[in-house]
Amino acid sequence: MTFPTVRPARRVHVPPPPSGQLPDPGGRTPAERAHRLQQQTADLYTRWRGSFPDGIDPDELRDEAGKFSVSDAALGLQRPLDAVKDDADAATKRVSDLVKDTRVNDDVSSQLAAQRYWARAQRGLDAAKDPAKTVAAAQSLINSADNTQIPVLVEELGDYLASRNIPTGWLSDALVSRIPGLADATAAATQKARQHAILLQNHNALTNAFAKDVAAPQLIGPATATAQPYGG
Repeated sequence: MTFPTVRPARRVHVPPPPSGQLPDPGGRTPAERAHRLQQQTADLYTRWRGSFPDGIDPDELRDEAGKFSVSDAALGLQRPLDAVKDDADAATKRVSDLVKDTRVNDDVSSQLAAQRYWARAQRGLDAAKDPAKTVAAAQSLINSADNTQIPVLVEELGDYLASRNIPTGWLSDALVSRIPGLADATAAATQKARQHAILLQNHNALTNAFAKDVAAPQLIGPATATAQPYGG
């Protein structure tokens, strides 16, 4: 008696991750472009995981976890994120440059006037023995200084306060309204830094999902970042 041949079921495997770069998503800013690429990559990853056939050996699933991490799409996420960081750094440098560029003119009359003004200002600061009163006196100087005197305070006030071990963390904010363009530059730097922080969080969450072969995380858009103070 002849029995029919029983053939083993065909074994199925984890499909290879998609290859090739994703289409250029565009974007008006580095942050917007990076976010769109993150969204594209997360969608591609989700569709790839959804393409797994039923019946893959659990050991193979375990051994193949993290395969998407070396895909072209996953590896392409770092460069646009770096561009966001570079943009944020440039915005921060713009703030620093605006402060540094606020300097007393080199001509003799301007230098002499600056010396006389600072001598008067320093006497008033020296008279304030208590650190809190010194900070209040410095703030008063900033508020009452004219446009030719602000550069003197920019050059001298930080070093003076530091020499007396008085905190200067408040100084940049106090000068914002007195240096043309500084308020806008500071707001832009704050917003761009927060956008980078959001996109870096997205990036880390995505790469963690790729490595562990778990569902893609919900991504936060950089448009939610503003220069407004936290809290409130």
